[in-house]
Amino acid sequence: MRYLKTYSKLFESNDKILSDIEDIFREIEDVGFKVEYNRGGVYELLKIYIEKFDTYGFSDESREVKYYPTQEFVNALLHLTSYVSESNLDYRIEILDDTQVVDVLSTESDIEDIINLNFPIDYIKVIISNKD
Repeated sequence: MRYLKTYSKLFESNDKILSDIEDIFREIEDVGFKVEYNRGGVYELLKIYIEKFDTYGFSDESREVKYYPTQEFVNALLHLTSYVSESNLDYRIEILDDTQVVDVLSTESDIEDIINLNFPIDYIKVIISNKD
């Protein structure tokens, strides 16, 4: 019974952390990005997909567009990585172009350098997981 209570507290704690992580990206959504959250299981707690959409044509249909990350975008990623590290979780940030992983960001300087990339990004995938 004691283990069940401990597991329950851990689950409640992770639920709050995941909600906080989702709140970090509200500002990114406000500047035209679509942020999709998929809560996972025990190991991968949350997957976040960040894409940029634009409208075209007379029907205002949304379509994916390639984008160059802005400083506001980078600040949100830095905020996320800081919060995740303080919460004793791991993260993996993958930059994808045409469904191929182009780069994996693992340090703050890697994240800051994405502004200087010479190629546009299709989307970014962030995976939040428990530490091994």
